[in-house]
Amino acid sequence: LGEMYRLQDDRAKAESHYQGALSVASQTQNMRTEANAWLGMGYLYSVQFREKEAEEALRKAYKIHSRIDNGQGTANALHGLGEIYRAQSRHRESEEAFRKAHEFHCRSGTNLGAANALLGLGEVYRAQSRHRESEETLRKAHDIHSRICSDMGTANALLCLGDLYIVQSRHRESEEALREAHDIHSRIGHEAGAANALAGLGASYRAQSRYREAEEAFRKAHDIHSRMGDEVGTANALNGLGMIYRAQSRYWEAEESLRKAHEIQSRIGNEVGTANALHGLGLTYSAQSRYREAEEASRKAHEIHSRIGNNLGTANALDGLGSIYLAQSRYREAEDALKKAHEIHSRIGNNLGTANALDGLGSIYLAQSRYREAEDALKKAHEIHSRIGNDLGTANALNSLGEVYQTQSKDQEAESCFTEARNMYSLVGNDLGTGNTLRNLGMLFSDRGQHEEAQSLFRQALSAFNRVRSCLHRAQAISLLAGIYFSRGNDLQAEESLNQALIIAIQLNEDRLQAPLLTLLPLIFSSKSRYSATLAAPLYTGAACERTGDDILPGAALHDRGKAFLLQSKYGQAEEAYSLAHTLFFRAGDGCGEASALRSLGTLYTLQGRLELAANRFAQARSVSVGISDHDGELMALGCLMGACLLQSKLAGLRSYCVEALKIYDRTRWSGNRISPAS
Repeated sequence: LGEMYRLQDDRAKAESHYQGALSVASQTQNMRTEANAWLGMGYLYSVQFREKEAEEALRKAYKIHSRIDNGQGTANALHGLGEIYRAQSRHRESEEAFRKAHEFHCRSGTNLGAANALLGLGEVYRAQSRHRESEETLRKAHDIHSRICSDMGTANALLCLGDLYIVQSRHRESEEALREAHDIHSRIGHEAGAANALAGLGASYRAQSRYREAEEAFRKAHDIHSRMGDEVGTANALNGLGMIYRAQSRYWEAEESLRKAHEIQSRIGNEVGTANALHGLGLTYSAQSRYREAEEASRKAHEIHSRIGNNLGTANALDGLGSIYLAQSRYREAEDALKKAHEIHSRIGNNLGTANALDGLGSIYLAQSRYREAEDALKKAHEIHSRIGNDLGTANALNSLGEVYQTQSKDQEAESCFTEARNMYSLVGNDLGTGNTLRNLGMLFSDRGQHEEAQSLFRQALSAFNRVRSCLHRAQAISLLAGIYFSRGNDLQAEESLNQALIIAIQLNEDRLQAPLLTLLPLIFSSKSRYSATLAAPLYTGAACERTGDDILPGAALHDRGKAFLLQSKYGQAEEAYSLAHTLFFRAGDGCGEASALRSLGTLYTLQGRLELAANRFAQARSVSVGISDHDGELMALGCLMGACLLQSKLAGLRSYCVEALKIYDRTRWSGNRISPAS
């Protein structure tokens, strides 16, 4: 009965009946039944993430089955222990348990059990980046399952192989294996397996920057898991979606998905899942320069992983903290975190993590101009990535090495690294990486004054970024093109490109990108005879130009962009610029700026003949000015409202606004010279 309730996921009844079975078995000295009950309890605790209790129950089952010489039961208990150890990154113990389970199954001629033990071993090897052993073991498991016509086992082996190929950037093979696994699970009606295969495909597409397909796959996986009531699968799919959204700078959606994943994992008591969701949130906050929240989330993830003894999770959380500190130029803390991560990854035999930590250390050393150390770290990372067959990691290390050489003006070495990295990115189908290397090559040629070649490379980079729909990278490429256009005297294209990049940067709230764009704006304006330099003047107000995190500065820039578009009768672009300016002023709490943007929108709508909408914006502007006791702003809004009424022949409204304006003049005794001619 306990087994029946466990398979029905009625955990309370299952535990109650297992406890009853233990009591009866103990009284009657039925050791086989007692061992089986402990085995069932171990499986039950495992799915409830009660890992300490699960390990204790499985150890008891193992001891009793061994004592009564029940090979099948002993092997099953060992398999369960192997899974528990693997989840905790206790790879040596996990490998030993799976090996013993495999031996028992082979001795008793249980092919299904032997194949499942091989699957567990293959996953342990993969977690340690022992890819050759992992593939060999998983293929053996696949062959056995196929031979004994175990569709479920065959599909699971294909799932594991697909995950392994993703790590090795063998994307074509990964897709083939995961599609076949999905087909088998779907054919036999195993929805959970089909959903897991879809999630695997989503991860494969994400690794290739095929974000649209990745999102579709994860959404389908999420729908299946949700329909089945599988909360772990639902949360994992949400985590995958969050990673995709973050990669595309869709931060609001990323945060929403990861928060939902965190809520589910916390509620069901899955501490590893909870910590992983926190880790994802930390990276999402960091990408938005929300460093305090990023650090808090990553610290919580680190604390959970450390407490439950999950070495891999602990190291990954330290990697995340290192990147957060690096983004804030807290180099000592960043280096300390990544050195600890490197030590853990090395100790548990995770070659991929070791190499990634070295990549991070290389970036820290580069930021501090410690070029020799940066080069050493990145060369070691490159060697590890190459040895384990991780083409994507190899390309990343080469790209970073190119940046080290470029900073030292070692152009020949830099170009060689960038070119080799670009070829590898193209080989594995990673458009994001391809775009980054093309951008870096373009910067190299630009520094040499080879503007035509640089322009071509920046355009190719932009095409690559368009394919992966990465708004941030698109904005970076467009801003670099703007600089090239300006250098070549093409002010019109420079202005248009700069405006595109600035709007994207402000939509993403990407302060670090806004700063160089705002620096280039006045240079372009001042070089154009048809605009006076005063158009650019409001962009800089003393020390305010240094506060790139302040929304007021980019708001003023966009407001001025709107004016420029209005002068050229580019009404659509003017409306977009004014609307974004209004949003930024509102977010910054700048009432004067907000009212000004609303009046500008009203003026635009008036010119377009959209008089009702214009009057509405003028009324909003007046309301904002009243709220901050800005009499000048209120009078200007009233003047605009008078004009709107006049154009619509609404004389009663015109008279009413005139009277209200006169009351303000009388009450404040202000001189008319202080009010704009429109009022």
